[in-house]
Formats: sequence, structure tokens, C-alpha cells
Amino acid sequence: MSKEGVKVRILERDFTIACGPGERSAVEAAADYLNEQLKQVQAQSKVIGVEHTVVLAALNMANELLAAQAAPLNDISESVVDRIREMRQSIAEFSSS
Repeated sequence: MSKEGVKVRILERDFTIACGPGERSAVEAAADYLNEQLKQVQAQSKVIGVEHTVVLAALNMANELLAAQAAPLNDISESVVDRIREMRQSIAEFSSS
């Protein structure tokens, strides 16, 4: 599989990232998202260095990822429990009639 170089700009620095065919837009979107997260951390804490900024942004993004991964499971679990309750109630009503 051939790789191509995608140029991105993060915190006013240029980087060339290798990616596979068809991954260019995903790499660019990821770089844009990372850059925005880094800028937000810098705006909130004007005195911290780049290394500290990167670590805080990475922690924020990891927290977002974990929350997003857990959210569908929680939503499904709650909806399944609600549906089971409805079914039990329907069965109980049907049995008593």
C-alpha cells in the first residue's frame, strides 16, 4: 500500500503526515480538531508551555473519547431496561385480564 504525505499546520508549525490512500481528509480533520483543542487549552491557561498544553489537550480528548464510547452503551442499557419494564407491564395486564 502506498503512502502519501499530507501537510497540516498545528500550533503555527507545519507537519507532513504519512497516510494511506483515501485517508487525506480524515488526517486533515484530525489535525484541525487537535489544533482547535490545543488553542482552547492555551486560551484557558496563557502561561503554560507547549508540552503542558499538549498533555492537557490529550487528556481532554481522551476524556471525550471515553465518554462517547460509554454514552451509547448507557443509552442502550436504559432503553432496553425501559422496554423490558413496558413488556413486563403489558404481560401483567394481559395475564390479569
